[in-house]
Amino acid sequence: MESNNTSELKKNGWLLIKNFFDPSYCDELRAACYESTAAGFGGTDLLSNKYLNSLFLHEKLMALLTELIGEKPIYFGDSTYQIASVEGGILTGFHKDSMDRNNPEGLDWRPDYSLIRIGIYLQDHKNYSEGLVVRSQSHRTTDLKFGDKINVPSEKGDLIVWYLTTTHTGNAKRIKGTDKALLMNDSKNNIFGSLYRKYLKLKVQPSQTDRVAMFATFAKNDKHLERYLKYLKHRAYMVAAWKKCNYDNEMLQKIKAQNALEVVDMKKEAEAIDLSNFDEYNFKDYKKYNI
Repeated sequence: MESNNTSELKKNGWLLIKNFFDPSYCDELRAACYESTAAGFGGTDLLSNKYLNSLFLHEKLMALLTELIGEKPIYFGDSTYQIASVEGGILTGFHKDSMDRNNPEGLDWRPDYSLIRIGIYLQDHKNYSEGLVVRSQSHRTTDLKFGDKINVPSEKGDLIVWYLTTTHTGNAKRIKGTDKALLMNDSKNNIFGSLYRKYLKLKVQPSQTDRVAMFATFAKNDKHLERYLKYLKHRAYMVAAWKKCNYDNEMLQKIKAQNALEVVDMKKEAEAIDLSNFDEYNFKDYKKYNI
């Protein structure tokens, strides 16, 4: 029988788990993110980052991922952390991170799609701006306008999970006195940005502090992961990230001993790809890749 978490994720395409992490652990992660930046680790994935790689040994997190995916999760080098100033950009705009975002006949839209991303936001976005907005139940369609907008009310200690097929955007502006995401650039036009700059900025609840967040993608050993890895080999940003992977052998041995996560190291395959003569994936011409 599926757990409540799994059922909710499959139904809505996203999941908010309250009080998943201890507040003290979140404080440690936040401090480690700043340490990482000071030490020059900002451009590496989390497992290559000695300040943050202990996340992959977090037993409660690994158990949840196994529950949601249905088997031991696979990590393939797709993760990062971000530190954004309270005066950062307005919004990133609604988007999907899946491969078939422009292909309504693609395998991504099948019920067994399995790639998920976790987001750990290390401050209050229930009462302040700069959090995540998702379109609920948008994970079965290419239509970026489908699904109710949810300004996810995450707080320190919460965990957010969503499918790569789920429509979402970051750095949401929360209007004072409401939970709704009213300033979303959802591909209709840019009027919201103009209104924000000219008239509405004073009505926005500012960020509590710098937005510090961590993200990581996990999968199961299936055709969806196989296709996604082939696709990522046509994305320069990911190939460059894989080239920088440098996993500590001691950490890998600890992960192996815990037996709760499988790590796929893509570094060797990435090193064989020449970024100076690179064919970047063209979403409008997806058929030519035969993935």
